[in-house]
Amino acid sequence: MGRRQQPETVGVLDRINNLPDSILSHILSFLPNKEAVRTSILSTRWKYLFASSISILDFEHCLKNLYEEDVNNFMNFVDTLLFNPRDRVHLESFRVNDYFVDDEDDYLPLYGWISTALSRGLKNIGINFINEKVPVLPTLLFTSHSLVTLTLFLHIKDDMKIPTNACLPNLKNLCLTNLAFEDGYSILKLISSCHVLEDLTIYDCCFHSISELNIHNLLLRRLILCFEHVCVRDYDYVMAIDAPSLVYFEYTGIVGKGYTLSNMKSLVKPEISISHFHEVHSERSATQLLQGTCNVQSLHLAIEAFNETFFRTHLDPKLVFHNLVELEFHSYYCYRKGVRLVEFLHNVPNLKTLILDL
Repeated sequence: MGRRQQPETVGVLDRINNLPDSILSHILSFLPNKEAVRTSILSTRWKYLFASSISILDFEHCLKNLYEEDVNNFMNFVDTLLFNPRDRVHLESFRVNDYFVDDEDDYLPLYGWISTALSRGLKNIGINFINEKVPVLPTLLFTSHSLVTLTLFLHIKDDMKIPTNACLPNLKNLCLTNLAFEDGYSILKLISSCHVLEDLTIYDCCFHSISELNIHNLLLRRLILCFEHVCVRDYDYVMAIDAPSLVYFEYTGIVGKGYTLSNMKSLVKPEISISHFHEVHSERSATQLLQGTCNVQSLHLAIEAFNETFFRTHLDPKLVFHNLVELEFHSYYCYRKGVRLVEFLHNVPNLKTLILDL
């Protein structure tokens, strides 16, 4: 039976080999990267064929615990992929980390990969650097005209350097985690350089030497702010948000020094989760934070830390939720939370649905 099938199998292989490179590359594009790369050993013709089929490179979970020889082989592979003489790979998405980096010199080839991918019209990039000492990121990362999504997860202690000529005209999604900015101008420069920004996420970033953090964007539709692991002393500034197109707003962490939330009439269902409070400004800041959501019809509110002044907002005539018909309330550690919640409900005269998790 095996001998009868052999000529048929050879015929199939011959028909595949007779296909033009463009069709073979298209076929390989449906395979996982690992399987597509394995075809490079079939013959000389197939050696670089896989390169043109790869549009996504994700090294996020494959570089841990590698031996030195494996690291060298991996770096040679990426060099072959990005700089192969036969076909220029055009990536859409690139995720990279520095798990295999020992010192600053090791970042040179890594930065070369990033710059090369960006110069070829890369649309999405995610960078996860765990080392505290990282050279200044490539300028092209902040001046790319092709990037649509930029995700930065850094553990560096030094302040983030944003080039003065930063310009990301097509960037729609920006996610910043664990970054430190030396002043408010740097983050303002970065946000304002994204002319069509729609989705902004800021996780546990520190902003030094500023009195106000200003987030102003006419097109922003989704905003996530998380300050769960930020020290109170690093949150000594007022946050000003002006986003008339904002539909989704999520705030998690400490209640800071103060808030100015304006032009947020497009909000649908904001989610506010308070883990702890700035001791000096708690009552006023909590009122300001909620005041920007007064026009919504649905609100998700979670309080994980006891602060009695948070529920004294019924004393403030400005904070009345006339349009609110659905309230989802979560609280786990608040003392007398039932009494305080009843007091808070005086501010919600038209409430129809109340969901409690106490």
